[in-house]
Amino acid sequence: MLPRKVKETAEWKRDSGEFSVITVPAAIISLKTFARIQKDAEKILGAEGAAVLLYEAGKDAGKTWISRFHGEWELKGRDFITAAEEFYAELGWGKFSIDIEHHAICIENSFIARGYGKGEAKKPVCHFLCGYNASLITELINTPVDVEERKCMAKGDRYCEFFAVTP
Repeated sequence: MLPRKVKETAEWKRDSGEFSVITVPAAIISLKTFARIQKDAEKILGAEGAAVLLYEAGKDAGKTWISRFHGEWELKGRDFITAAEEFYAELGWGKFSIDIEHHAICIENSFIARGYGKGEAKKPVCHFLCGYNASLITELINTPVDVEERKCMAKGDRYCEFFAVTP
């Protein structure tokens, strides 16, 4: 079964103040708000502590969503990858290009880097997406991996680039 467009799965319940996408309760926050939360976590926990927190949160979110998509969409290989790339673009997460052969993912216009600010960081900052991409690649190759971000728009690169590494 092919996935529907995000807007076809979104449900707003104004009377109760609820929103969901694909029946999963969700909330919409601005990119600047997400970046502010991350920057505040860096102040409170230190850069490394915040990175670990966001990485683990992304990994957990990825496990939940990606295994669900894989099962519900009933797509394999390139068809699943294409559907995932389109879905994340529709969510505003950026333009994903998944290269499963090289265990790499490039994201143009990462929502995290856009919110953080182009050229504002000295190191990659898309820790949540690192964790999320670890779950995505793990699901696609059926082998546990961790992911490192080697390029990041927030530090002035043209796009964000993520590579799987052995855990």
